[in-house]
Parts: sequence; structure tokens; C-alpha cells
Amino acid sequence: MSRRNAILASSAAACLLLASTSAVRAEEFEKKFRLAFSLGAYSTSGQEHSPSANRRTLLLPNGEFEDRIYDPRNDSAAFSEFGIESQNGVVLSASYAFSRLWYVEASAGYRRGNVGNVEVQAQFDGAPIPTVQAFNFRIFNLNGGTMTQIPVQLTAGIRFRPKAAFNPYICAGVGYSFISFTPSDELNDLSIALDQSAGGLVTLRGTQLGGESLVGPPESITALSGITVDAQGAPEWHFGGGLEFSFKSRWVVFVDARYYTYSGKFGMTVNGGDELGISVPNDQIVLGTPGANGPFGAFQVAPGLLDGGSFVPKAEFPDADCAVSTINCELTGPQDGQLDPGLYYVHAGKVRFDGASLQLGIKFTF
Repeated sequence: MSRRNAILASSAAACLLLASTSAVRAEEFEKKFRLAFSLGAYSTSGQEHSPSANRRTLLLPNGEFEDRIYDPRNDSAAFSEFGIESQNGVVLSASYAFSRLWYVEASAGYRRGNVGNVEVQAQFDGAPIPTVQAFNFRIFNLNGGTMTQIPVQLTAGIRFRPKAAFNPYICAGVGYSFISFTPSDELNDLSIALDQSAGGLVTLRGTQLGGESLVGPPESITALSGITVDAQGAPEWHFGGGLEFSFKSRWVVFVDARYYTYSGKFGMTVNGGDELGISVPNDQIVLGTPGANGPFGAFQVAPGLLDGGSFVPKAEFPDADCAVSTINCELTGPQDGQLDPGLYYVHAGKVRFDGASLQLGIKFTF
């Protein structure tokens, strides 16, 4: 559970405990209307894991282990996930009880949150590679932008103790979310850099035991295309439940939890696909199977997608003029505002809108 949701849950528990100390007997709400307002958070369950720590295990025809192919990226990025982050939101609802137990509810809400961890990894031309490593990819996790959702729902529910101050209920229903997306400045800059660059696949050769390398130059170089986003509205169905406490005549405080299943996905493509570069799969395969050894690899991109730093003289050439020639220089200086060429991976993908909400609010009975 995120820190935000933990705080919300703690607040809900405190409010319900306070209400229980001063609870009054609930009044009949059959054939009556109620209005409710609540604050809360929505957390999605769909995430796209980073493939940077992937490894393909190569097996002999008899099933015995033979070797492995490791993805060349920095596997520290394996803890990052591309997806929709937790969203804060509000819900306004109106309900009508057509019996002592059963009610129907119509609601509309507003949720807003970030799309995070658009992963870019780069091994810049001129950046030194430590002698104990085969590669030196740097990780850049970019903020994707801001997503806004306006969910409208129709829900039916049943209350189990309609005359008691403490009243649990369950519910289920359908709805539709109107969705919009505003890209971040970082994402816009990356998309522009892609549109203005060209590149080609540099193939990963070798294995763990024999040694791996990215072998260039690319067989072909083509113009790259920027980032596109698919953030269309989507229908959903949901179920959940909650607790009500009557603390004053006509007034209740409630906590409501629901899980949502959507038919749509949020998608982000780069250069027409889910990633720039070809990731090593995280699987097992028998040697000799078509595609067992790839192709996998990074894209050699120029003039570049990110600012990786500036050239400074190597330790053994302290008087080198890096502005004239970079032969005796290395890319270890501070950023200079210039995009740098190199080997690049960009990872995005598609994630579902599915998730869970937790709301804390009040209701008034007319």
C-alpha cells in the first residue's frame, strides 16, 4: 500500500472510531434520496516492468543448461515500472433506496495523477566503460505526464443493518471513465529529439560464458519517429463494499472500497513500438530454435536523445582541447545542454486502467 493510501486508511479508521463513540440510531432511508461527497485515492494494478534485468537461458535439446544471454542494460532499473501512479480524487454521488435494504446510486468523480517511469538508458559515445564491465548504460526515468479521469458510475447496493448505526454494505455496478493526458516537458523533449534523430539496431552478440558485446555499426540507419499516446475513455465494471456510521440525524460518515476492471488500456509507443531497441526476453529456450540468439540490441542514435554531459580531458592528457578534438577526451563532464549520440534503449508500453479506490466521505438523507 502506498503512503498516501495508508494515510487515507488511517484517517478513515479514526473517523469511524470517533463516529462510533457518538453514534445515533440510523433512520429509515427507504424511498428517500441521499447525497454523498468523498475524498480518496485510486491505485492502478497494471504496471509494465522494466526488461533491463532480463536473461534468456539457453538449453541443450536434452533440457540441460548450456548458457545465458543477459540484457546489456543497467539492471538497477529493474525496480522501476512504467505505469499510472496513484491518483487523488473526489466523488459526488446521489442514491435512492427503493427498499429497506436495496439502493441504486449514480456518481461522478474526478481523479488526477502522473504517468511515471518512461525508462531511457544510454551508453553515450565517448563515455568510459569500467574495465570490469562490458557495458556502461546510464538510467534516466522520465515523468511521462499527467492523466485526468472523470469516472461516471451506476451502482446497486445492499445494506445489511439498515436500522443500526453501524451499517456495512456491498455494491456492484458499471461505469465509464472520460480520460485525458497531458505530456510532461521531459516527454515532449524526448519525442522531439526522436523526430529529429536517425538510428539503427546495433546487435547484441555472444553469451554470458563467452562474453557479450554490442557489435556495430548498424546494418541500416533510418529516421526515427517520436512518442505517441493512446489515452481513450473506457467502460468498466466494479464491485466493492464499505461501512457507514450514523453520527447525527440524517448524517453518516462512510468509508468505501471498490475494485475496477476496465476494457481499455493506456498506451505509449516510441518509434512506432513499445520500445526503442530489442530487449532480451526473460525466458528459457532450446538452442537451435529459430530466434534463440536474437536479434537483440540497442539503437545507435545521432544526434542523440539526451544530454549525457560534456567532454573533458582524460587524466593522461590534461592539456587536451576538447573543443577542437575529442580524441583525448571523455564524456564525464557536467551537462552542456547538447544532445549526445550513443546507444539507446527507450521503454514504454501498454498498461490497464484496472485498480482499486478507497474513499472517505459523508452522506446526507433528505
